[in-house]
Amino acid sequence: MSDFIRNIMKLVSGSMIAQIIGILLFPIISRLYSPEDFGVFQLFLSIASIIAIISCLTYHLAIMLPKKNEDSANIVSLCFILLVITSIASGLIFIPLSDEISGFLNTPDLADYLLLLPIVVFLSGLFNVLNYWTSRRIRFGVVAESRIANSLGSRVSQVGIGSYNPSPMGLITGYLTGFFLANILMLGYFKSDIQYFRKVSVHRMKELAIRYKRFPKFSMGSLFVNTFSFQLPPFMLAFYFTSAIVGHYSFANLILALPVTLIGGATSQVFFQKASEVKNENGNFKELVTEVHRKLILIGAFPLIVFMIVGEDLFTFFLGAEWYSAGIYAKILAPWLFIRFMYSPISSIFDILEKQNIELIFNILIICSIFITLFIGGSYNDPILGLMLLSIVGVILWSCANFYLLRISGVQLTHEVRHFVKYLLIAILVSIPLVLVDYLSATIYVILFLSMVLSIAYYIVVIYLDHTLRSKLLGAINAAKK
Repeated sequence: MSDFIRNIMKLVSGSMIAQIIGILLFPIISRLYSPEDFGVFQLFLSIASIIAIISCLTYHLAIMLPKKNEDSANIVSLCFILLVITSIASGLIFIPLSDEISGFLNTPDLADYLLLLPIVVFLSGLFNVLNYWTSRRIRFGVVAESRIANSLGSRVSQVGIGSYNPSPMGLITGYLTGFFLANILMLGYFKSDIQYFRKVSVHRMKELAIRYKRFPKFSMGSLFVNTFSFQLPPFMLAFYFTSAIVGHYSFANLILALPVTLIGGATSQVFFQKASEVKNENGNFKELVTEVHRKLILIGAFPLIVFMIVGEDLFTFFLGAEWYSAGIYAKILAPWLFIRFMYSPISSIFDILEKQNIELIFNILIICSIFITLFIGGSYNDPILGLMLLSIVGVILWSCANFYLLRISGVQLTHEVRHFVKYLLIAILVSIPLVLVDYLSATIYVILFLSMVLSIAYYIVVIYLDHTLRSKLLGAINAAKK
């Protein structure tokens, strides 16, 4: 377990640096680009993300699973071939239809940027493949460095371009730059892996494609539906409302997703590698799942409460007055994002236990629920109503999926529910002073100061209550003294 936590810390530290860079530049970016710019960027990104995630027919998820590195190298090569084909096909399909697509989404400016779609699909798809191979090789420090390069390259480019000519092109170009730099960094470590790729053959690629056929058969559909479900809100908000509404939603989702990206993403990557390894050894990873799930609960509970209390105040102060609506959206979506934060890192259990068919059913339910809730909001011309319904239904469905993953891993559900309630109550009790200050309409500086003080108080309490965290912290302190 110590290696597991150490690897998570490597990724978290790298992700933390990357996210700190992003957070520091957000106030600049939000003042350079308008909500409309972010709306166009989000719609472009939504299309690219859907294509990129299935560009390898989801064989990239199988990179972790073979016992031999030679077999994994064959899967990587297969993924690269599929990625090239998909990228070219995306250009041939979407570029000729760019006017029709942008017209349907009520965003005419989108047509000007779909020329870049094949490049974005290729670079982001390659990033996924390289991440899984690098994680398999247990180079989590390299993965952390790639995340820093991605964030730094992306945000700095967006600020630089936006200073001269703020438009969706600046946001898209910055996004491309980040992935390009991250991919170059990871490819630089391939020299020591050449011996595995020398044994790549078309025959072996075919054999492994058949061996892991459940991934394109079930995971691809499931992952497509899952990704589409996350990208469906921007599409529907654009269809029923305006690109500005899409921009507010995308920024709210971006800020709320920081913990999911920072902690959840790092934990997910290490969890997949470690759980696959444990399964190959003895088939039982109950303790690992329990440990990860409980840590995610205690980490995410307090930020959830803070966003629900003063979300719009924080958004207005850091991002500017025109992003007030994004803060309202963040308050509404916070409970849903918290459940996603707990679910996302352990969702690879579906792949590890080859339960992709169940995951597909769950994701179909998710996409149906998103469509129905936002359809209701659009019918009443009320984005707030649609997002409220979306958040409520999201909490219910993701909680059910979370419980299912815990159950098939052998974890006691009643124990996890008690653990969840315990830390949520602690977070609520600690945040009571913040509720009073907000009710009294205190200045934003008082709210910020109190939020930081209460955050420190909350994490001191949870570290004291959690024996594993306390022992790790004391061990780190003792090691530093020596």
